[in-house]
Amino acid sequence: MQDSNTQNRTSEFDFRILMWDKMKMISEETSEAVKALRKREYGHSYTSSDDSCSKVSFLLYQTLCLSQLLPQLAKDRVGGKTLSQPLASGKEVVDLGAAWLNEVTQPKIFALAKKYGYETVVQTSKGDGIVEDTSGNIQRVAQDQLLNLSPATLQAMGMITSILETEAAKLDLRDLPISPFDKLTVSDFLKQKGAVEDAYTYFETIVKGLLGIDAIELSLFFYLDYIQSGGSLGELMSERSDGAQYQRLRQGMQSIFRGMAGDLQPGSLFLESPVSHIQHENSSTCTVTTQKGKISFVSLTGVVSFSYDTSVEADGQYSITCFIVGGTGRKWSVLSPTKRRQTVLNQITAMVGDEHGHRVYETEEIIEDEWIKEQWRKGAPSPVMGPNLLNKYADVLRAPCGSLHFVGTETAYEWKGYMDGAISAGARGAGEVIDALRKSAAR
Repeated sequence: MQDSNTQNRTSEFDFRILMWDKMKMISEETSEAVKALRKREYGHSYTSSDDSCSKVSFLLYQTLCLSQLLPQLAKDRVGGKTLSQPLASGKEVVDLGAAWLNEVTQPKIFALAKKYGYETVVQTSKGDGIVEDTSGNIQRVAQDQLLNLSPATLQAMGMITSILETEAAKLDLRDLPISPFDKLTVSDFLKQKGAVEDAYTYFETIVKGLLGIDAIELSLFFYLDYIQSGGSLGELMSERSDGAQYQRLRQGMQSIFRGMAGDLQPGSLFLESPVSHIQHENSSTCTVTTQKGKISFVSLTGVVSFSYDTSVEADGQYSITCFIVGGTGRKWSVLSPTKRRQTVLNQITAMVGDEHGHRVYETEEIIEDEWIKEQWRKGAPSPVMGPNLLNKYADVLRAPCGSLHFVGTETAYEWKGYMDGAISAGARGAGEVIDALRKSAAR
């Protein structure tokens, strides 16, 4: 049962549905012919997602006072896969991209939030969850209550969770072994362990929620590495004080990177400048060519796989963020805008039940963002690997190539796929460039 405060909030809810289409990121991106190109020469260059780029630029500028540092971002905004969108009222902000942080387990991104004076709000975790199983049955589940599933299904879920946690905990993220798990997809593993129907779909929904793809597309070894990078599967899924979804920023996550960009030398940051070509001139120079009370639910069958209550009561902003992911999301993406929204509203109506369902169609505002359709993103939250790739390339993911240095949340050791991972990767890349420049200057 929900507490009385949660019940009251629910009955007065203004449903605003926020779409975050976390689709599969592809590493090799193509672009149309370049109409206008700019060329600049650098002693050292780096490639990254925008969030890591901001950190690299910030650290290099602070450490070396490089007036010639000219970071280029492909998009017209800073912040990588953060996107903080003002509502129509203009008084509140909601996040359509990366949205959560944790002051204890993700200290780097939290420190930046505090540096710029932004306020954190704790993710709402009180009240019931609503779960739709593979048969279409809908049940309300109180906190710490087990799902109403068969004993065999619950046993299989517990066994598989234990194996994933145990195998992930064995990994040394800075010295990955060659693993037979890289030959398997997560789907292969689940089927080998006897996961069927609800158990299989439950674990696939977790994969879709964390990485935006289906279990059949993901290397088991990469998944274990990802789990370990976030501490544990439990922490990655949690909204509690040790969890990845514990806190949000009242001003929106993108505000951090706007603050970092503001600390750079005026005129040194170039937006809408995607890199199209990098050419090594000599051992120290390369030419870079650019273009210019909780209402949340999990569904094992619906188009929305899961949602979060992302309200900020202090601002009178009440919203639900819905995640439409993997193969389900790709099918939903080709529908007309009207059909896309109607499909989501219909599902939420069925999930919340007769008492409050009619209020769903009184939604005040709907904002949707499809990351897979962004030219320089191609999905979210970060690049992933299918089978037989991590064994091959684990030792070169972060290795410099001549004067090129690679950063981005996917290259982080801890919290890959998260903003904290992006910040730590940026710091690593900046350190590499600083050391290289100092050695060059000492010659």
